[in-house]
Amino acid sequence: MRNSLRGTAALMSLACLTTFTAAPASASTEEDWSVDRVAGGYKVTLNLDEKLPIDSSAPSLLADGKVLGPATESADGKSLFLVTADPAVASAGEITTDVLDAPPAATARAAATLAEVQKTLLPDDPSTTGPFQVKEGVYDFGDQAIPLLNIGGIRGELTGKIYLPVSRERKPLVIFLHGRHTSCYGTGATNPNRWPCKPSPDSTSQRATIPSYIGYDLPARALASNGYAVVSISANAINSNDNQLAADYGAQARGQLILDTLTMLENADDGDPVEYHDAFTGRDVTLAQALTGAVTPADLKRAFDFQNVGIMGHSRGGEGVVAAATLNDALPLYRQFGIKAVLPLAPVDYDRISLPNTVTATILPYCDGDVENLMGQHIVDDSRHGFDDNVLRSAVLTQGANHNFFNTIWTPGLFPASTGDDWSVGGNGANDPVCNPAAATTLRLTAPQQEKVGAVYMAGFFRLVLGDEKRFLPLFDGSSVSVPSIAFSDVTSAATQPAASRTDLATFEKPEANVSVTGEAALCSSMGGNGGLQIPQDQPFCATATNQAALPHWSPATWAFNIPSSPMMRLKSGTVTVATSADLSGYEQLSVKVAADETVATSTDVTITVTDGAGKTWSSPVSALNSRAVTRLPGSTSAWLKKIILQQVTIPLSTTGLNLKDVRQVSFTGTGVYLSDLSAENRAVGARVPKQQVAVDVAPARVDEGSGPGTASIAVALSAPADHEVTGYVSVFGSATGRAGISMKKVTFAPGQTCVTVQAGTLGDTVATGTASTSFKVSVTNTAGAVMGDGGFGTLTVREDDGNVTTPAYGKPGDACAEYLASLKPGNLIVTNAVVAGGSNPVTASGYRAGESVQFTLDGAVLGRAVADASGTVTFTVAIPAGTPAGKVTISGVGAGSGYTASAVSRVRAS
Repeated sequence: MRNSLRGTAALMSLACLTTFTAAPASASTEEDWSVDRVAGGYKVTLNLDEKLPIDSSAPSLLADGKVLGPATESADGKSLFLVTADPAVASAGEITTDVLDAPPAATARAAATLAEVQKTLLPDDPSTTGPFQVKEGVYDFGDQAIPLLNIGGIRGELTGKIYLPVSRERKPLVIFLHGRHTSCYGTGATNPNRWPCKPSPDSTSQRATIPSYIGYDLPARALASNGYAVVSISANAINSNDNQLAADYGAQARGQLILDTLTMLENADDGDPVEYHDAFTGRDVTLAQALTGAVTPADLKRAFDFQNVGIMGHSRGGEGVVAAATLNDALPLYRQFGIKAVLPLAPVDYDRISLPNTVTATILPYCDGDVENLMGQHIVDDSRHGFDDNVLRSAVLTQGANHNFFNTIWTPGLFPASTGDDWSVGGNGANDPVCNPAAATTLRLTAPQQEKVGAVYMAGFFRLVLGDEKRFLPLFDGSSVSVPSIAFSDVTSAATQPAASRTDLATFEKPEANVSVTGEAALCSSMGGNGGLQIPQDQPFCATATNQAALPHWSPATWAFNIPSSPMMRLKSGTVTVATSADLSGYEQLSVKVAADETVATSTDVTITVTDGAGKTWSSPVSALNSRAVTRLPGSTSAWLKKIILQQVTIPLSTTGLNLKDVRQVSFTGTGVYLSDLSAENRAVGARVPKQQVAVDVAPARVDEGSGPGTASIAVALSAPADHEVTGYVSVFGSATGRAGISMKKVTFAPGQTCVTVQAGTLGDTVATGTASTSFKVSVTNTAGAVMGDGGFGTLTVREDDGNVTTPAYGKPGDACAEYLASLKPGNLIVTNAVVAGGSNPVTASGYRAGESVQFTLDGAVLGRAVADASGTVTFTVAIPAGTPAGKVTISGVGAGSGYTASAVSRVRAS
C-alpha cells in the first residue's frame, strides 16, 4: 500500500466565502459512490471493491481527478467518506481514491548512481552483545485494559514484552512502539468493532492477534545485554481504529499509550499494586497474572530510571513517539518522565508535530514503499530552529532499506500472515534497479542485513544519549562512519548540533542582513506543481516538477497540507555570500547542508570559499568534500527515487590555514544547488532540560448553518501565557480552495497572549437535509515556541437548522476566545428555594449565547432544556426526582453551542 499523498488536499477556506448558488439537495449517486447534501456541505462516499489493508496509508478522495482531501475509513474498511462544502462535487462525474490505483507506468529517467564516499570504521559496535544476563517476559492485562486518548472513547490493550538486564542498579529505560500493521489473522468470525480480534471472549473463532511488538528482538537484546531495560509495546487496538475514529490518525493515542505504559511500570517499580480491568473479559488483571516468562513483579521493583528514558517508534509509531514526548512536556514537571531521546523509524508525519528539548534521530529508509516520501524529515526540519533548547537533531538516511524489514513480524518467512516487501508491492516503478531486490545492480539490503542495520543504529542512539557513550556520536553527527558488522550498508547522517555547540552564520530560512547574492539565487520553500501547495506563499517554491515522494523536505503533510515547509536558499547560478566577522577559533568545523536541485540530471558543483580579515582564502569544490551533496541520489525509472535530500558538508577549520579569530565571509559559487544551515560548530549531544512546555489547542466551535455563506470563529488557545512569541498554523478541512481565498492561516501569539481567533467560511442554505449536524476537522500544527496539546485537533460543527430540526440550537456566537475562556471556568447557577426530593426549583444563570439551548442535569442525570434569552440568561424549573437521597447534589446547565457551564451545589432535604 502506498502513502496516499498523491495530489492536493482540499481544505475549508479560512477566509469569508464568496457568494455562490447552492447546488440542489438531490444526491448524485452511482453504483459505487454517492454525493449527499448534509448540514453545511456535502458528504462524499466511495464504496470499494476490496477491504483497505492496515498500513501507513492516508487515503484521499478525488472528484473528476481533483483531490478533495483526506478521507475517513468506514468501520468495515470497504468505503471511504469525507464532507466538503464545495458545491461542485454535486455534479461530479466520477469519485475515486488514490490508494488502490495501480501506480503510473515507470518511465526512463536520467540514471543516477550512488556517489562514493570514504567512511571510517568505528572500533566499537553498539549492537554487540554485552555482559549483562537478560530476562525476558511478556505482560498482558487484556485487550481492553485502558482507555485510549482521542480515538472515539474506545479501550485498548496493555500488552508488551520486557527485556530486563539482571542488575541491582536502576537502568535506563527504552520503549519500542511498532507501527500500523494488520492486527488480526486466522479463520472464523471477526469482531464487527475491529478489535479485539474475536467477537467475544468465548467465541470459537480462530482469530488471533499479530504480535508486532515482538518484532524488534535484535535491537532490544543488544540494548538489554548492555544494561538498558527495553519494553516493546503493542498498539493493535489503535491500528484497528485510527483511520476510522481518530482525527489525527492515532498519533496522540499512540503517544498516550507510551505514557500509560511508563505509569504502569512506575507503579510496578514502586512496588505498588498494579491492576487493570479488562472490559472485554470483565476480569481484573494483576501484574502477577499479566506476566509470563522469566520476569516477575519482584524483578520490576526499583528496576528503572524514569528520568532517563528513550522511545523508538516505527512508521505511525514514529509520529506516536513524537506525540508522546510533546504530551509529556506539556505536563507539570512533577508528572513528567525524563524522555531524553526520541527515535522515529521510517515515520509518518501527518500532523507536523514539532518536537522540542529532546535529542532526536530520524531514520529514513531510501527504498520505503509505504512512507515513500520519507516525511519524517519534517520532524527534524520543523523543530531544529523552533525552540529555545540545546539538543542534537539528526536525519539518518539508510540506502537500500524498505519500510517493513526493521520488524521481523512484518518480514516474509518470519511470520505466517500479513508480511511483505513494501517496495516490491507498492513502490512506484518497483522494478527500478536501485530498489528492486532482484536487480543485479540493486542497493537493497536483505532482510537480515536491514534488521542488523536497525539494531546498530537503535542501540547506538540510545547508548549515546541515555548512557553517555560518546564513542557512538559519529553515527549521528554528520560524520562519515560505519561499524564493521554493517560494512555492507550505506548509511549517512545530517545533523543540527545543539544550540550551545554551534553559531549559526546563516540559516537561509528567511532574509538575513549578512547574506547577499549575485546572479540567480533566492530563498524558497515548499513544493508546487502536481501534489504541491494550493495557495500562494511568500517565497517561491523550491520544486515544481518533481514527484512529492522524491521531496522529503517539502512533501505536504496530510493534516497540515498548505503549511510552508523547509525554507532554504536555491542557488541556480552565481554566488551567495555570507558575511561573518566572527571568531571561530573555538569551533571544530564549518558545516552546511547541500543538495543538487531538481534541474540537475546527475551532478553539479559549487565552490566554497572562506576568507579571513587579512584577505587570505581557503576554497574547495563541494564535490571534494562530500560528492553526494552535489550529485542526485540514485534512481533510474521510478519517480519516487532520485530523491532530493540535504547532505552535510563539513570543513575542518584547523585545516584551512586561516586566522580563525577573524573570519570575514563564506561564499558559495556554482549552479543548481539548495543551501541550508551554515554554522560553525562542535559535535555534541546536548541535553534535555526539564521544563513544562506551553501547549496549543483548538477549541471546539459550533454554529448554526444559516441561510447562505457565512463565517465561524474558531478559538486557538495556549495552555498558559508564554514569555516569548508562539506561532502555529491552523487548517480547516472540508471545502475546495478554488471557491474562496486562503485555506490555511498562520497564527501568532504575542508574549502573554493566550488566545487568538481564526475565521472559517461556512456554507448555509434553506434546504432541509437528513443530517442533524456536520463536523469539519480543524488542526493546529507545526508550532514554534509551544507544543501541540492534546486538543491540537478540534472540530467545527455546523447544525442543520432547516426542516425537522432535532439538534439543540447553538445560538448566536459571541467572541470565540471569550467563549472558550468562559467554558474553562464554570459560572454560578442561582437556585431558588430549598431543594427537596420530589419538589421543584426555579434556577437562573447568565453568560450563555442568545438563543442557545441549555441542558440541565442533576449529578449528571438529564432533567431537561431551556433556551437562553437575548441577553444570554436562561431560566428553568428543576424537578427533583422523588426518592433523591438527602445530601449534596450538583445542578448544572451546559450550553449546546458555547459549551459554557453554570453550576450550583445544593443540599437535598428529605420530603
